[in-house]
Amino acid sequence: MKRLLSWVSCMFMLVAGAATAEDVEYRLPGAVKPTFQKIHLNIDPDQPDYSGTTVIEVNVTEPVTKVGFYQMDIQVTNAELRQGNRIYPLRITAGEYSINWGHSSATVPVGQYELAIDFEGKVNTSSDGMYLSSFEGRNYIFTQFEDMHARKAFPSFDEPAFKIPYQMTITTPEKQVVASNTPVEKRTVENGKQTVTFMKTKPMPTYLVAYTVGPFDSVEMEGLSVPGKLYVPKGYADKTKFIVKHTPEILKSLENFFGIDYPYRKLDFVAVPNFTHGAMENAGLITYRDSLLLLEDEPGLAERSSPLNVVAHELAHQWYGNLVTMAWWDDLWLNEAFASWMASYVMMELYPELNFKERVIQEGAFGADASPTVKPVKKVVRSQPDVMDGLGLNYSKGESILQMIEALIGTDNFQKGVQAYMNKHAWGNTQADDLWAELDKVSDFNLSAMMKAYLEQPGYPLLDISNDGTITQQRFHLAGAQVQEQTWAVPLNISYKKDGKIHREIVFVDKQTTRLPQLAEADWVFPNDNATGYFRWAIPDAQMDNLLSDLDALNNREKKNVLYNMQALLNGGEAGIDSVMKVLNAMAQDEDPEVIRAAVGTLAGFLYLVNDENEAQFAKLLNEKYLPLLDKLTLTQSDDDEESVIRLRTQLYRLLGRHGDNKTLIAKSKALAEKYLADTSSVPNSLARTALSVATMGPDADPAWFDRIMATFAQSKLPNVKNALLYSMSYEDPKMINKLLDLALTDNVTPANTISMLGSVVRNLDNETPFYNWLSKNADAVIEKMPDYHVSRMPEFIATTCDADNLALAIAFYGPIKDKHEGMARSYDIMMDESNQCIRLKDTYQSKFDAFLQGL
Repeated sequence: MKRLLSWVSCMFMLVAGAATAEDVEYRLPGAVKPTFQKIHLNIDPDQPDYSGTTVIEVNVTEPVTKVGFYQMDIQVTNAELRQGNRIYPLRITAGEYSINWGHSSATVPVGQYELAIDFEGKVNTSSDGMYLSSFEGRNYIFTQFEDMHARKAFPSFDEPAFKIPYQMTITTPEKQVVASNTPVEKRTVENGKQTVTFMKTKPMPTYLVAYTVGPFDSVEMEGLSVPGKLYVPKGYADKTKFIVKHTPEILKSLENFFGIDYPYRKLDFVAVPNFTHGAMENAGLITYRDSLLLLEDEPGLAERSSPLNVVAHELAHQWYGNLVTMAWWDDLWLNEAFASWMASYVMMELYPELNFKERVIQEGAFGADASPTVKPVKKVVRSQPDVMDGLGLNYSKGESILQMIEALIGTDNFQKGVQAYMNKHAWGNTQADDLWAELDKVSDFNLSAMMKAYLEQPGYPLLDISNDGTITQQRFHLAGAQVQEQTWAVPLNISYKKDGKIHREIVFVDKQTTRLPQLAEADWVFPNDNATGYFRWAIPDAQMDNLLSDLDALNNREKKNVLYNMQALLNGGEAGIDSVMKVLNAMAQDEDPEVIRAAVGTLAGFLYLVNDENEAQFAKLLNEKYLPLLDKLTLTQSDDDEESVIRLRTQLYRLLGRHGDNKTLIAKSKALAEKYLADTSSVPNSLARTALSVATMGPDADPAWFDRIMATFAQSKLPNVKNALLYSMSYEDPKMINKLLDLALTDNVTPANTISMLGSVVRNLDNETPFYNWLSKNADAVIEKMPDYHVSRMPEFIATTCDADNLALAIAFYGPIKDKHEGMARSYDIMMDESNQCIRLKDTYQSKFDAFLQGL
């Protein structure tokens, strides 16, 4: 998914007579294994209640006396084991670990049985499990079962290691469109009700089961190797041309890479208006946020990247994760890292104009992975919040590690190893060691040992390279943080200049101190060729000066790495602001917009140090150094603009518009906002966001903009336009703040987007008191509306701050409730750590930043 996921599990346990809950802990015991499951649901999107039956064929390998199963918000009305005419009724009691136990009055012997359960429940209105989504006056049913939310829909053996076939039957009003993982096998209609039975699936884990019911329109996706449709809410079929056009070529690229045909009978997409994450790789029925599928016929370059990348990611999952599945959630990174790496590969192969080769993936991981509270990518997982804890690192750190491997062994060898892994384990389950075993065969070094250090311990190394070639490694940490010392086997693709010549070689550093005599007295050392390494590095000041004088020796990725690395050293207390600004200024003079954009992004990283006392000096810096570049680019996007130019313009405009305090630019912004509201196709959404933000910014912002923006919102059809309108307003007046926050509880904002609405308001406030006043009054309504994942992550997502007073407000609000919501206590700890770290950095560097601005 390029989305962040949601999760599944209604687990059943059959336990030997003397067994206790402590014997099985959080995993199912091995005495009973499912082999096939039938599910029949009675669903009406216009009714809050539903009912169902499930029959699970099981193999009992030792005598048992009770059946345990997980269920959430489901009422089990009957449960029994059957073997022909022999029936074992099950009496239900509640047990530990949210398990319900079905007790048999007689011992159940070894043999083949059917576990039959009748149940009923209410369709939830969040966006996990089986849920209702109301959109434009019509009701739809969607599912999101990864990782442990199938328990909210139907009972099952819901561990990823249980890969079995499923057969879904749905009874619903005749007028509704119904889709599931497989094609329809049979459909009957009686008394206005249709009963649709779908074909038996291939073996798969429960979290990939999916279905949807509602008044959909659909479009055929032609050119695929299997039949395919794209399902959309009523009236949106004409917004699908871009995705329908490009999906076949993405699928073909993946089939070529794997050397294995797409493994399922059909390939359907569903546009979901209310989705917690970005997308979900359900076998044969992939669901997406509607903003990723419902687009203009030919979106601009910058607006193509995310939809195409997510489609590639989800399609890659049909092999990584679906065909071959991790045995348990502690190896979820295997799914996400490989799908992310594979999507990047496809994007570079098919769409070079989108510039994916310039992305430095690890920069998206380094921040979170530097926290002293961070957990390893491969960690102990007992519950759904454990899976979601640090989920982003499964993608960003995982892909970074795979990219580092690919750089070491070569793409061809990497492909050979992956193909061998896929063919060997197709339709089965694996652990990380299974993959390393195949990649070791195409590698010249002990890749397994190297990978364990990166994946089974948190963080990453900082390598300090001295003038005599001595390399000292320690765990990188932010200034003032305390971390456990660790070492890694670090592969270094080193370039160094000595005696007028540039040399390159690969070395491994696996001790705390290593000396490489060839680096002694080098003019400069750059230890990260093509910026594929997962580490930070430091070289002597004189070497850095020499390297900055020799920047033409580096490619764009490497130049960006020099800059990002120097800012990281600042945050780690290993460098000063002057050192960072020296590098930043050098990069800002580069001719390539990709490098300049990195400089602008780094400058924006100092916004936490901009305050009432220095904002005028900061605005002066922006207007003198960066406004001329924006004026040269103009605020008009040309059809001939390259992707890097489009993104540079957007980034410059965002920084200058919000912090430049330039009357001419403010006037231009209001004119641009007027133009967008009159015709949303006349201005790119990325520029419109800043224009609307500037128009509604400041204490004197006209409240009339709100009504005009919401009027345009009501008339708009494209999700990305609606998002640009809704989340761009920057009012600071308390009345307007409340007006914006009240929107979060209306139907204009879906449950999955509620946290985005709250975040869009709070990020504009220096003093967050009005926000917490509103949140305290509306906490119950907010928490009830949001999906569980967002409730659990509220502190870190919207409360992390660099201001001590705002942190006190967050502590006062979340402190009393953090233990009442599963996973929130962990998020609270992350909020505290990240906030206190930022406050420490602010205390350390505020005066130095002020002095820098004064000296301009």
